[in-house]
Amino acid sequence: MVCTRKASRTTLLAALAVWGCSFSTAPNGGVPESSLHFLSPNPGAPSLVTDTVRFYAVAGQDRSASLYYHAVGGQTDSVQFLAFDVPAGALVQQPDGTPIATGDSLLITIAIADPTRLIVGFQPSGLVFHNGQPAALTLSYANADSGLTATGVSGLAMWSQEHAGDKWHKVPSNVNRSALTVTGRIGGFSVYATAY
Repeated sequence: MVCTRKASRTTLLAALAVWGCSFSTAPNGGVPESSLHFLSPNPGAPSLVTDTVRFYAVAGQDRSASLYYHAVGGQTDSVQFLAFDVPAGALVQQPDGTPIATGDSLLITIAIADPTRLIVGFQPSGLVFHNGQPAALTLSYANADSGLTATGVSGLAMWSQEHAGDKWHKVPSNVNRSALTVTGRIGGFSVYATAY
C-alpha cells in the first residue's frame, strides 16, 4: 500500500523533541562511500508495493507520503519502509531560487534509487527547506539484512550524497530501536540512506 496523508503534528513535534537531545552532526568533508556499510534487504523480506511515490507539498500545510512493504503471508498489516513529513512552514525556496508563497504547491517525487542498498532519491533537485522547520525522513530497518548486529545498530545514522561519486555526509538523525527506524532532518533534496 502506498499512502499519501496529512502529517501528524504530534509525530513531527515528537521527532523534533528527540532531535533536540540526540542527533549526529555532519563531518566537514564527508566520507567516501567505501567507508560506509549500507543496509541491504533481508533475503526473506517482502518486496515494496511500489518503488516510487509522488505527492504535493503545500506551503502552510502539513503533508506527508509513505512507502510500504507488501504484507507478509497470513498478515493483514504491512510494514512502512519510508515516511516523509513536510511541516507547514518547511517549504522555503523553489528549485529555481524563487520563494514559495503560502498556499503554493510543489510536486515531490520519492523513488528507490538503489534497492540493493535501500538508497532513496528525491526530486525536484534544488528544493530548499526551512532550517528551523526541516522536513523529516524516516527509514525502517525492520526488513534489513539479518547480519545487522547490536554494534551496527548503535552506529546507524542517516547519510546523504549530493551527486553520484561524491562523498557521503551524515545527516542529523535519531535511531528509534523499538520502532526499528532512523529519522533524519532534511534541509534539501539529494539521495539518502541508512548506514553505519
